Amino acid sequence: MGGDGLDERVFATIENVIDHGGDAWWLHLSRCEACGQHWMIAQEERIFDEHFLRRVNLDEASCIIDHADWPIEFLSYERVLKTGHAMRIRPCVFLERLSPSLVQTAEDLRKERPEISEEEIGHLLGVTVAQAKRLLTVGPIGRGSWWQRTRHRFGL
Repeated sequence: MGGDGLDERVFATIENVIDHGGDAWWLHLSRCEACGQHWMIAQEERIFDEHFLRRVNLDEASCIIDHADWPIEFLSYERVLKTGHAMRIRPCVFLERLSPSLVQTAEDLRKERPEISEEEIGHLLGVTVAQAKRLLTVGPIGRGSWWQRTRHRFGL
């Protein structure tokens, strides 16, 4: 998929069946209206800005729909980012070193797996270890955070 509009044509035929929701906000089960094939889709929009699709059979789709029993590939954001790296996709380059997307993702990775190292976070985000450390010290994005105060100062 890419610049020739193929992604728009593909996603025009895919209907969302169920969202995982909750902590896995990126994860969806969809079905192709043209062929009936079910797809588990991880919509990664922070670091790679990609969709990762995995074909699921009818039994797997039924388990997801009836029992909320999802295959493990995309259940954590760390797994989604590792998928991007395994596919040799380069993380986006952020001009803003403390971009909210980077800060939030670093926080989410640490929340998912508290023992994750700064080196691992840096690798997953495509930043240096020093920058990963800084991202983890910014604090939560929101009211009273460094980011919120800075936005307020600049009238944003």
